[in-house]
Amino acid sequence: MSKQKIVYAMTWFQPDEWQKLKEVVDDPSSLDDSYFDWKVSAEDAIREFHENGQQVRKISIKVNKLLDWCEENGVRPDGKARSEYAAYLAQERDRSK
Repeated sequence: MSKQKIVYAMTWFQPDEWQKLKEVVDDPSSLDDSYFDWKVSAEDAIREFHENGQQVRKISIKVNKLLDWCEENGVRPDGKARSEYAAYLAQERDRSK
């Protein structure tokens, strides 16, 4: 039986989407102060995953679509929901291949 490799889905934002995110989420204090700080942290996390032999897929997030998904699923737009949404998008992309 072959072992399935886990691929982690990481939310990825463009600068304008990052600013929107900071304005609409329930937990803005959990986010880095600036897009630059967030990007450095995100890239460090990806590097750490790779160093541990793990794969990461950047999942580009549009905040308006994230908010729609949160509303449809009855969840607040917080860190947990962002992670779940990224995983959902990754699964949808895999299904459409």
